[in-house]
Amino acid sequence: MKWVIGIIVFALGCTSVPVEETGESRQVQSIIRTTNSPFCPGKTLDSCPSPRASEWRQDINEWVEAGVPKNEIRDRLQERVPGFALSVAPVKSGWIIPVIALTLSTLWLLIVGRALTARAPPRRSRSPVDHTSLDARLDDELARLE
Repeated sequence: MKWVIGIIVFALGCTSVPVEETGESRQVQSIIRTTNSPFCPGKTLDSCPSPRASEWRQDINEWVEAGVPKNEIRDRLQERVPGFALSVAPVKSGWIIPVIALTLSTLWLLIVGRALTARAPPRRSRSPVDHTSLDARLDDELARLE
């Protein structure tokens, strides 16, 4: 009975609650996901746990609600840290993985396709085997046992 309750609790814990996203919240998320955090090296504002990053996220949210354009928001943030690169650098080799995956999957499909469509080698017909000598030997063995 405990495992049934455990499964129910687990299932309820795994359900997602629908979140109503507005255009403003999407814009806020877009900005904070593509802005490097000066408070957490190597992280964006979205993933930085610093209280200062939280303040920046609140400021961005307020600016978006006030209707400030995205470029101006970025300029305001850059004015706060003039020597820091807030823009996330694009991944230059991001195209390599899809190309490799496409190549390997195509190769695999070709190999499997050829294996499935390959004709079986023709069977050689066997000449009938003469079992008379084997029958005679079996008869002799059976006669000895009797």
